[in-house]
Amino acid sequence: MKWIKLIIISALALAIHACSPSRQLAEGFVSSSSTNTSVYLLPAGYLEKTNLKKSASDNLENLTPTQRDSARLAQTLFLKAVSDSAFLTRFVNAYMDELRALGLRVCLDGPDSVQCPPKENSFVVKMHELELREFVIKLTDEQFIYNAVYQKDIDLQAISLHSWFAIDRLNRPSSNRLLYAENYISDELLESGFGQKENDGRIVHYRRTEPLTLEKIYNMAEALGRKYASYTYDYLMNEYVFRNLKNQRPGTYYHYNRFKGKIEPAGNNRFSIQ
Repeated sequence: MKWIKLIIISALALAIHACSPSRQLAEGFVSSSSTNTSVYLLPAGYLEKTNLKKSASDNLENLTPTQRDSARLAQTLFLKAVSDSAFLTRFVNAYMDELRALGLRVCLDGPDSVQCPPKENSFVVKMHELELREFVIKLTDEQFIYNAVYQKDIDLQAISLHSWFAIDRLNRPSSNRLLYAENYISDELLESGFGQKENDGRIVHYRRTEPLTLEKIYNMAEALGRKYASYTYDYLMNEYVFRNLKNQRPGTYYHYNRFKGKIEPAGNNRFSIQ
């Protein structure tokens, strides 16, 4: 009988959550967003690049700040090869494509444009800053063999994208709020460990990695463009819920999964506020 009661309680909890005012408002935003919402997009005009690696040739004290930045960039494996225009084009195009797939009208022209007049809910989305950082992820492989400890340091090459957005209602004062997200891509460590050579019995370290490539970095631009468009949509949806609950924050920050057509908790998959 106890398990039957637990099932009933769980079912009631799910039913209450499904019927909550905040969830109903989120569903209302989804059903009406394609007809009521416009986004005026201000894309990023440049791509910041930062080398976080430490190098033996880091003594650059006699150089100007601009010269130091150039010297540090020249020491990178990937940043020096990344085309700003190619990366930004892939990111911005993927961002716009995903917003449109979510049902929003996205405009690069201003609200005075004949082709893109304001809708009932119109927002200005500014890509405030995009920054690529190159760094190394340091790991240590450790294993006990014959009562001895064997260790091997492993360096994985990595690139992270740090993004800041500003989202404000059209013709309203700026909130001065920046929305932030970051993600990274790196060499993929497929396997590693220690083994004993058959011919002489020596303990040796082995590892197999899938290396980071320039094409993977460009693919990351597209993937994160789509991801942050989803974050943008979720932000607009949750702000809609907040306004219609008379400025009361609900206990759940929602995500709209367009592939499942479902409203679900976003968890940590969302912008943070700075």
